[in-house]
Amino acid sequence: MSSIQVDDKEGIYYILMNNPETKNSLDLAMATELYEAVREANENPSCNAIVFLSKARAFFSSGPALDELIELSTLQNGAALLSEVVEKLNQVILEIYHSPKLTIAGVHGYAYGGGLNIMLACDYRIAEEKAKFIENFHYMGFTPDLSASYFLPRYIGLSHTMELLLTGRMFTAKEVADWGLFHDVVEKRAVMLERIDTLCRQFVQGESRNLQRMKELLRTSFYSTLEEHLEKEKRYLTDCLNFPELTGRLKSVAGMSLTN
Repeated sequence: MSSIQVDDKEGIYYILMNNPETKNSLDLAMATELYEAVREANENPSCNAIVFLSKARAFFSSGPALDELIELSTLQNGAALLSEVVEKLNQVILEIYHSPKLTIAGVHGYAYGGGLNIMLACDYRIAEEKAKFIENFHYMGFTPDLSASYFLPRYIGLSHTMELLLTGRMFTAKEVADWGLFHDVVEKRAVMLERIDTLCRQFVQGESRNLQRMKELLRTSFYSTLEEHLEKEKRYLTDCLNFPELTGRLKSVAGMSLTN
């Protein structure tokens, strides 16, 4: 039985985790199916946006399968087996991060550890205010993985990240609404789904082919000199003149400006 359901709604690909038996835990089967779903969406020219959700209302993902981790800790080849799962999940994260599509995570219920961390690479993250999270690597006896130590300091700062990792406490989306972890925190799942749909519909009105270059400009701005960055901006900007639809888009924007 598949743990992933993919719904195509007019070019918006909803990838829903759907394994109620394991509460969408991140085992090898889930990781493999998730990777294949994201890769196929990335390669599909009719796909404009990818939205990650859980089919269940009560949980997004329980994160690592604790019973499997316990078993692995007793096996001589446990490290190799764990590495296989983590490597596949790392591939999921990279596939999301480098996606040419708009990627959105809609988190509700609870998302523990890696259940949240694999979604940190998404372009837009929205959560139900009651959604619950735990980053308790330290008390499980592990170091952070699945992008936690990369994205969390960038989004919420080193101090907040250290506090969550050192205490391992449970926190809600509402508690951290102003930290930068999520772009939007809403009261109900229904409102979250409406916001996601509105964002996707708005996005497809623009030039989606520029999204990947816009992502690159934002990410490399932290490591480039101003001179290098200005040159890259100029190169990408002038290249947009090669899009035959550009004239029509400019006229449309000019028309809207005149009516306002």
